[in-house]
Amino acid sequence: MGPARMMPILVVVALATPVHAQDWRGTGRMEGRVLDESGAPLGGVTVKAILPERQGETTLKTDKKGHWVLGGIAAGTWNFDFQLDGYVTKQISVKLPSESSRLAPLELKLAKAAPSGPPPEIKAAIEKAEVAFQERRFPEARAEFERLLATMPAQASTIHQRIGLCYYAEKNYKEALPHLEQALAAQPDNVQIRVIAAQAALAGGMTDRGRELLAGIDESTIKNPDVFFNIGLDFLGAGNTEEAVRYFTKALTVDPKDLDAYYQRGLGYVHLGKMEDARADFKKILELAPTGQQADLAKKALEQIK
Repeated sequence: MGPARMMPILVVVALATPVHAQDWRGTGRMEGRVLDESGAPLGGVTVKAILPERQGETTLKTDKKGHWVLGGIAAGTWNFDFQLDGYVTKQISVKLPSESSRLAPLELKLAKAAPSGPPPEIKAAIEKAEVAFQERRFPEARAEFERLLATMPAQASTIHQRIGLCYYAEKNYKEALPHLEQALAAQPDNVQIRVIAAQAALAGGMTDRGRELLAGIDESTIKNPDVFFNIGLDFLGAGNTEEAVRYFTKALTVDPKDLDAYYQRGLGYVHLGKMEDARADFKKILELAPTGQQADLAKKALEQIK
C-alpha cells in the first residue's frame, strides 16, 4: 500500500514543474533590431530574455535583418542579454506595463570587442622571430623583431629588449645598449634588463654608463652569483681590475664555493700586486676541490707567484 500511495504525489509534482517553467507566458509582445556600430543589421545575435519576478527565461536569435520578436509573454520588467561572437555583450531592461501594451521596436547597437590577441599574420611573425631567437639565429631574429616594432607599438618595450639581446649575443654592444635602455625606461625596476644593459655598456667600452646603470640596482635582490661574476669579467675586459675584484667578491658572498670567482679574483689580486690575497684565493680552490681543472690552474698559479 505504501509505495502505491506515493504515485499521485509524484504525478502532481511532474505536472506542476512545466507549468512553473512556463509562468512567463502571456499575450504580450516585444520586438527590436540589433545593428553594428555602422548601422548594418546583425544576424545570428543570441537574445536571452529573462523575467526574474516570475522566474521565466527564453532564448531566440535575430534574423538576417537583425530583427527579433518575443511574443506570447507576460507583463513585467524583462532583462535582455544580446550576445554575438566578436562583439561586446549588451544588457538592457525593458518594462512591459501590461500584456496589451505594444512598445515601439527596440533598436540597439553592438560594439566590436577588442581583439583578444594579435592578428594571425602578426602572431606568425612573432613565432618566427622567437624560434630564430631560441635557435640562436640572432641576425634573423633581430630582423624579424625590427619589423614587428612598426606593427606592435604597444609591445615596443618587449621588442626592444629582444632586439637588444640579439645585438648583445652578436657582441654588437653599442647597438644593443640603446634598445636595452628603451626597454628599461618602460620597466625601470627590472633588474635583469638593467644588469644586461650595464654589461653591454661595460663590454662596449662605455664604463661610466655601465657604472650608472649598476648604481640603480638593489643588489640584495640578486641571488645568482653568475650576475656578479659576469659583471666582474666585464670590468676586467674594460681594464678596471679593482672593480672586477669587487664584483668577484660579491659573487663569493652569494656563493662561497664559487671556484671560478676565487680563480678570477686571485688573478685580479696578482694584477694589483696583492700576492697574499691571491695565494689565499688559489689555496681556497684547492681546499674546496683538491682535484680537477680548477685545482690544476690554482696549483700553476701558486707556483708562479712563489
